[in-house]
Amino acid sequence: MKLDHSVYPELDAPPREVTDLTTPEAKADYVQRICAQWDYGIIPERTTFQLFAQWRDVFDRSPLPHSAAYHTFRFWFGWNPVPGRALRAGYELDDLREGRTDPCALCT
Repeated sequence: MKLDHSVYPELDAPPREVTDLTTPEAKADYVQRICAQWDYGIIPERTTFQLFAQWRDVFDRSPLPHSAAYHTFRFWFGWNPVPGRALRAGYELDDLREGRTDPCALCT
């Protein structure tokens, strides 16, 4: 299966096939690169979904708790969620910076 080599802009000779990813770390790096790309609005191709469906062990060993794409992949495949909050609203970040607590969060 071919890889999306566009996620390796800094490499002159990026990996092109799944078989080029020979270590768990190389696979985790590829997952991180795809997730980062999706977090910025570039949706992965269908073949990437097909590949990642087989890589649950990579997702479990190398979680990306602050990536919305990572959480979306896990949800899409029906895998258990991992702890972490991918997104916060602007007002939530302001509250955190100012030391305020959201009273509604305390009511759940």
